[in-house]
Amino acid sequence: MSVDSWRGRLADLKTTEELFLAWLFRLLGRLDGNEDPDRGRAVILAYHRVLPRRRLTGFPLYEDLITPLENLEAQIAWLTRHAAVVPLDDLLDALRANRTLSPRTVSLTFDDGYADNYHFAFPVLSRHRLPATVFLATGHVGGARGLFWWDEVARWRSERIRQVEIEGLGLRRVDLRSHRDRLIRDLKTLPVDEITRRVGQASVRAGVRPAPEAEGDFLTWEQVREMDKAGIRFGAHTVSHCLLPRETPARRRNEIEESRRTVERETGRPCTLFCYPDGAETDAVAREVEAAGFAGALATRARDVVPGPGFDPYRVPRKCVNYRAGMTVFRFRLSPHPERIKRFFGVGMRQRT
Repeated sequence: MSVDSWRGRLADLKTTEELFLAWLFRLLGRLDGNEDPDRGRAVILAYHRVLPRRRLTGFPLYEDLITPLENLEAQIAWLTRHAAVVPLDDLLDALRANRTLSPRTVSLTFDDGYADNYHFAFPVLSRHRLPATVFLATGHVGGARGLFWWDEVARWRSERIRQVEIEGLGLRRVDLRSHRDRLIRDLKTLPVDEITRRVGQASVRAGVRPAPEAEGDFLTWEQVREMDKAGIRFGAHTVSHCLLPRETPARRRNEIEESRRTVERETGRPCTLFCYPDGAETDAVAREVEAAGFAGALATRARDVVPGPGFDPYRVPRKCVNYRAGMTVFRFRLSPHPERIKRFFGVGMRQRT
């Protein structure tokens, strides 16, 4: 069996492990950890795309980032009844001050700036009057750059492309999701300009035409300002959605500072929060974000957020949500049980988003 196949099976095993544990606690009547007052911890949830389930059949782009609208509606309704959903800025202020948090404190975030955040997530949040923070890859707002590169790679399967030639990576199969996902992982080792160039060349060689109406995949600044007026806040997510550790110091500085300036210019508000694309951060990168003047920065390690001496506001963990997180898994991730299990075994139980 190939290494890629083993990776795929391992990822499936981790997903199955989480599902098993979630249902075990549910059957025991302890899914939500109600026996614990649940103070002193919070959970920050990271969403990306939100689309109605009817749109998911044959979806041509990268489906792993999608939360079905119906799932989001159920999750938001549950949070409204059972959690204290607070603005992300307020949560980070409380964490920095080491203040005791309300039981089951939650903040909501959305990454990248997909237009479906406006069309589908925004109405749900507005109906329940809940705050959220959207992190924008500012160079993609309005869609002038075309699809994100990973969505272009995902398109190849929908175009019935079996294999593509990638400069420096050879002839690669993309007809199975496991092949595609391995290629995406390999591409993430490169600077973003190289990824974009090589993916674009591969599409041309494979005869794949540009995606129709790609600009409609992204928020516009008009939509951003409308959401901002309704209480949704916006943070910086670089200009190009580059993985900062892969870039030069000069490029990192520009990506961090320019994305902040753009958000501030377009919204008329201070941009105080940053989010690392793909959760890619190091201590050195975190210190660069701190030096740029942000009040905090978010990663994607699947951990609770706990105030105290070890809290670093520039490496704040979040728990990702997508179509794999049905209500049982969703409630399990919000409960104290995953952290207890990690402490018991002394290892990090990996969450597949």
